[in-house]
Amino acid sequence: MIRNYYTEAYKGGIVPSVVAGQLIDGTVKSPVTFTDINTPTNAATSITLILTAVNRAILRGMYITAPINGVTPAWTINDNIIVETVSHQATTTTITINTPKALVAGTTLTFFTINQSYWKEYNLFIGTSPAPFLGSGGGIVDTAMSNAAADAQAILTWKQPIAVGILAAGMLVYDDGVLIGSISTIDSTTQVTLVSNLVGAVADLSKLTFVYPAAASISVLTLDNRTVTITSPAEGFVLPLSVVQITGTSNGLANIIALE
Repeated sequence: MIRNYYTEAYKGGIVPSVVAGQLIDGTVKSPVTFTDINTPTNAATSITLILTAVNRAILRGMYITAPINGVTPAWTINDNIIVETVSHQATTTTITINTPKALVAGTTLTFFTINQSYWKEYNLFIGTSPAPFLGSGGGIVDTAMSNAAADAQAILTWKQPIAVGILAAGMLVYDDGVLIGSISTIDSTTQVTLVSNLVGAVADLSKLTFVYPAAASISVLTLDNRTVTITSPAEGFVLPLSVVQITGTSNGLANIIALE
């Protein structure tokens, strides 16, 4: 019965996209209400924001986003930064948020509400979830017999083509079990460029092994507006969550199907 249920659901599933601010069904996560261009006076990590003008449109429960400003990261829609209290002084507005954040003076803040009533929930089927490490019970993505390579170079080539889509930037490369670097770019089905030059030569016909540097993971937004990250989800299974958005994947996790 369970097998039949998921078989039928899989047939009607969709391939979700990972798009910031967009739900699995393609709708925009929330409508933007307004922006405030008044300069926040604080420039340090804090739960208190002080705007240099009175803004009575800001209400408790609103979400806030902010762009990157210098070395200060952006506040994204998936950070769930929420106005907890707001008060108005003669010439300023004081806002308390739910988590301490760094903010550079002069950053434009965007305030908005989220209407969860139109969110459509899905279960996610995980098609590919690679094991990460060499010698950890799996994790070998592919191997190839190498061509000879001298040290002080970053180019690696091999004899047997590897199918497109298997290798990825950031993968670790082993030469007969010895770590020799990580992939910077995929040049072709028989060549990659490493982040750094080789230290020592690679012998002809030695075995190259490509693995992900860490466990596969997926971050999702649940129906109750919580961000959850699952590390090493089981391949071929359905996550036990009601999901409305995929906010990120890493280390080869792929072939996801969203099931209604």
